[in-house]
This record gives sequence, structure tokens and C-alpha cells, in this order.
Amino acid sequence: MKDMPSDHETVPRKLRVLFIVPHPIEGPSSRFRVYQFLPYLEENGVEATVSPLLPSSLAPIIYQSGKTLQKILLTAFGGLRRVWDVLRARRYDVVYILREAFPFGPPILERLMVAGSGRMIFDYDDAIYVPSTAYANPLDRFRDFSKTEKLIRMADHVAAGSRYLARFAERHNQAPERISVIPTVVDAENFRPSHTHRDEAHFTIGWIGTPRGTAYLRSLRDALKTVALRLPQARFVFVGAEPFDCGDVPVEFRAWRLDREIADIQSFDVGIMPMFDDEEARGKCGFKLIAYMSAGVPVVCSPVGANVDIVDDGRSGFFAETPEQWSDALIRLAENADLRRTFAENGRRRVESEFCLAVVAPRLLKILRDCKGDGNFDAPLLV
Repeated sequence: MKDMPSDHETVPRKLRVLFIVPHPIEGPSSRFRVYQFLPYLEENGVEATVSPLLPSSLAPIIYQSGKTLQKILLTAFGGLRRVWDVLRARRYDVVYILREAFPFGPPILERLMVAGSGRMIFDYDDAIYVPSTAYANPLDRFRDFSKTEKLIRMADHVAAGSRYLARFAERHNQAPERISVIPTVVDAENFRPSHTHRDEAHFTIGWIGTPRGTAYLRSLRDALKTVALRLPQARFVFVGAEPFDCGDVPVEFRAWRLDREIADIQSFDVGIMPMFDDEEARGKCGFKLIAYMSAGVPVVCSPVGANVDIVDDGRSGFFAETPEQWSDALIRLAENADLRRTFAENGRRRVESEFCLAVVAPRLLKILRDCKGDGNFDAPLLV
């Protein structure tokens, strides 16, 4: 039988963290910035509780058209769940807030959670401090776009999804050393190049995301027409986008499914990420590119925001701004299998060295431990 500790010995205990996330696991921000870290954190002495605003069974209703009364009731239900989070915050060593606790109004709930726990980490991976230019949301009138600045000042540590967002945080926090860049990454053991035979009859140009990014795809219509005319074998697969008129361009609008996410990306010959050059886009963290590159897919993207930190132009992908640059880049990759192979290999190596779970998870663990630095959390650090 193992000896019991003496009165003078300190028994290490787990670091208790309450993760406040906007969406259940199906939401990409929650899935890739919190849920995928949980096994590693738990192996290293973190007792994690994740609290989305709504559970997986109810969250999809919010994004359906109509159903106004149901949405109002669900929002109220989400508010009650957050009140419960406030009440139980005192049980935790750290409250980790991803984006915000509640989508509307000032950060009252967040302040109450901090008062209960005593320590708070604020994580954001988008320019959530400005209204969207890519889609119109009538509910924006109820949002407090200064909330991000308030949460930054309130936080004991800020986890920013990109260097651009970190610089924004620096302007609103008196202690820059309490700001860390935590990119949105993938588990490179799961997001891997496919070893199955590709569809040789088609050259697949793919995009994956949410309906809110559809406006970026619409901006490529002229380039897509040029590619379709020059490359009869080209086809376009847009996963998760809202269907729109593409004329004679062969586009498949495919519904996003969690169980097909990796396979869909692996089916692409090239992955694209067009964006506008505005404040909202500059705050995006380039996650699509990381997912493409990890799966061994060469990329073409707008040179905006974190994209320029992720892609090495001419080595793992191409930057494109004008319709001519977009069509030229896609056609060049379609006609040169060796170039695609080189880009795929370089992109995969870049993800493995900087943008994967194995690299970033120890950094997140250190932030959690440092935030509650007066606790006796001495479980071994697994790397």
C-alpha cells in the first residue's frame, strides 16, 4: 500500500479550469481552441470543465431561418446557463473565457465570474471588436463592440489567435508580457495527407468554412469563371458555404459535417482562402490554411492578416489579390503536379514545426499554470 503523505508534505492537486465557450464542439472556435486541448491538459494535471452557451442538441436552431420565438427562448436559456457558471466560478482556480460569455450587452457576467474565481484568461481569435463586413447580422445592434477591450483589461492573461490580435491587445493592456499568441491549430496526427487514390478525372479546388464566409467566395466569381474555361477538369467544392449563383462554373455546395471534415479537406487538390482587406479579415487567424497545409494540400490565399505569417509565398502556396492573380495561381498549380507536391511537403513541415497541437498545447498549459501561480500544481509536463 502506498505510504500516506506526512503532515509536512504538500499533496499536489489538479488545477481546476472552467472554460467558457460560445459554441459546443461543432463550433470551430470552441473545437480547435479548447476541446482538442482537453486530453493533453487532463494528462498534465488540469481538471477542465467546458461550458458552451447552448448544448449541441439546441445550438443549430440559432442558425436556422425563422423560429424567432424559439431563438429568444434559447437565448434566455443560455443566459440562465451563464448564471449557473457565475455561481460555480468560485470552485475553479481559473476561468478561461473564449471570445465572450454572452453575446449581448456589457461584460457583466464575465466580471462576476472573475470575482468568483479570482483569475481569468481571455482568448479571442477574431476581430470581434468590429461589426462584420462579410455578412449582415441584425443582432449586432445589441452587441457591445467595446466588450473585447474591457475583457482584455480585465484579464490576468490574454491568448490572442494571431500577432495582429496580440498587437490590438497591447493597446488595451498595461502589461504586454501577459499577452501570448496562441494560433488556432490542428492535431497533425489527425489532419494528415491522404494515402487514398485521388480523383484523377477532376482537379478539385476546395474551401471549407461557415456560411458567414460566403461573401469572400462570391468575390472570386470572375476568377472561377476563368479557371473553369481554361481547365475543363476543374471543379469547385465549397464545404459549409451558403449556395450562390456561380453561372456555368461547376460548384458543389457541400454541407459541413464533423465526421467528414478531414476527409473533405483531403479531397482537395488546392485549398483557397480569399478575404477582403479590412479590419475584420486582418483579425482572422488563417485556420483554413493550417488545416489545408496539415493535410498536404497546397494553398492560394489573400495576403491579409495571419495569412502572411502562415504561408511562405512561392514555397507552400501563392498569395493572390486580383482576379487575374487568383486564376493564374490556380491554373499554374493545376498544370504542375511537381509544384503541388513541393508546396504540399513544405506546408506540412511548416504546420509540424509551428502550427500543430503538439507544439501549442504545452504553451497553453504553461499559461494556465502561470495564471494561477500560487497553487501547488506540480503534475509532470508531458511533451
